[in-house]
Amino acid sequence: MDKRIAVIGGGVGRKNPLGPIDEVRTAGFTATLFAPRLKVFPHTPLERGLSMLAYLDAGIEAEKAGFDAVFINTCGDYGIDEMRSALGIPVTGAGEATYAMASTIGKRFAIVKIWPPRMNFITEGVLRASGTDARCVSIRNVLRDDEVVSTSTAVAHIGAMQDHNRSIIDRTMEQIRRAVDEDGADSVVLGCTCMAAIGPELIDRSPVPVLEPMRAGYKVAEASLSLGIRQTSRVTYPRANPALLAAVDDMISHMRNRELSASCDMCVVAEAAE
Repeated sequence: MDKRIAVIGGGVGRKNPLGPIDEVRTAGFTATLFAPRLKVFPHTPLERGLSMLAYLDAGIEAEKAGFDAVFINTCGDYGIDEMRSALGIPVTGAGEATYAMASTIGKRFAIVKIWPPRMNFITEGVLRASGTDARCVSIRNVLRDDEVVSTSTAVAHIGAMQDHNRSIIDRTMEQIRRAVDEDGADSVVLGCTCMAAIGPELIDRSPVPVLEPMRAGYKVAEASLSLGIRQTSRVTYPRANPALLAAVDDMISHMRNRELSASCDMCVVAEAAE
């Protein structure tokens, strides 16, 4: 019987969302997109916290559905520690796994991400949590803060990458070259799984190795199961009280509105700050 991996996140604004994974998926494994019930785009630390809750809920539901492992399909690794405590199956985060992999092919990697500097707090948090921050020489951003002012514009940029927009690709290549020439990077990690569509071209054009985290992170999830790993360490991630897991379902099930990514929420935040 195939080993079943639940792929949490990564469906919004993407054509054939599991296409990159299907390119590298090994026979004997299936990957299934498992969308969180609570929808929120992590513009700010508050929304990142809500994303953690959304992904934790999805992970709990995936285990109930009989999946053998969870792959968090975002470099934000939302809810990864909480999931590892709550679940009895292995949990792999795209960010943590790919940053660790970058440390095996060089000494000084850079992260080049589509999202603007305002959202670097997410990347910085994962680097610190995974202990790979000492190897990361820079975070370079393709888009400016004023180019991502709402969830709708974020989705539009994801669509542009899906369509292999030349401007986006060229701007990303510029940041890769600057990471190598100016920051001294010996490899590059793409900073969001939403960049998977343009990953192969960037890999071909880059002067240094480039890791695309949707494909790389998923392969780590497969490898864990292939190596007989059935859960994460209970020394680091003590098992949560099972009775408390129902509280997560209660919170989300009773929410009147689960679509929290308003089309102009960042505009509202900006106006409130002025």
